[in-house]
Amino acid sequence: MNVFVLTPAHSPEQALLHEIAKISKDDPLVGAKVGSDELTHRLLTVMKDGRGVHLESLLCALGAIAGYACQASVRADAVAKGLPETALLTTRQSGDGKTYYFGDQLNYSLADSPCSVWAIASAAMRHAHSSRRPDLMEIFKHSATAAGSAAFGKPRVPPENAAHDSPLNYVRTLWPTLQPLIAKFCPNPEHWPILIGLSIQQAISSNESALDPDLALQLVMEAAIPMSSVDLKIPSLKRMARQRRYRRLHPRSAVYAKQSA
Repeated sequence: MNVFVLTPAHSPEQALLHEIAKISKDDPLVGAKVGSDELTHRLLTVMKDGRGVHLESLLCALGAIAGYACQASVRADAVAKGLPETALLTTRQSGDGKTYYFGDQLNYSLADSPCSVWAIASAAMRHAHSSRRPDLMEIFKHSATAAGSAAFGKPRVPPENAAHDSPLNYVRTLWPTLQPLIAKFCPNPEHWPILIGLSIQQAISSNESALDPDLALQLVMEAAIPMSSVDLKIPSLKRMARQRRYRRLHPRSAVYAKQSA
């Protein structure tokens, strides 16, 4: 059973978040910058085994949650505007009956914005003094055509550079756990993909001697692009917000105790 302890208002974490809120008036992305370090630390801790952290698995996991964060931010934007969660997304049903999401707003935070996952992650290439880049449009095309098939969401990298798990399993496992942490540092959902993108940039830059940055970026985007389209069937944002609000107001309730078990 997990034990939940209320954090005092004067705790170091609360003090840090208060300072971030103040600085964000001059630097709106300070939360993403600070939060990216915390996210990296959490993932390194979770993914470490007896041999350390498998770099390709870390990059695949970061790419997967970065892609889904783009969809989650679009959903949050729709809710903020009083619309159904998927109103700003284009829905497509595949032959196997699964739902996939696409759309310009999704692509903007994924690849088109100056602060997109692609833009931030590929900045690591400049640090590595590399002019090479994966063929982004080809990855988009492959992901769209593979939707509903066994090839969907499987990064096309050499076998020796394969992650230990699939992007879908990473996002299913990690997103529900990490989203509250990400939202804590970035109350603005538009900044969620930026925070993860900064973690990706750091992971690629600090490991360029261990893995070719071009291949690292390929692995990230081969995970991010398809995972931006998946339907995780998680609770709606409104329902999650109501649940969190209830837990704060009634921390000792039977419902809270049951969900903490």
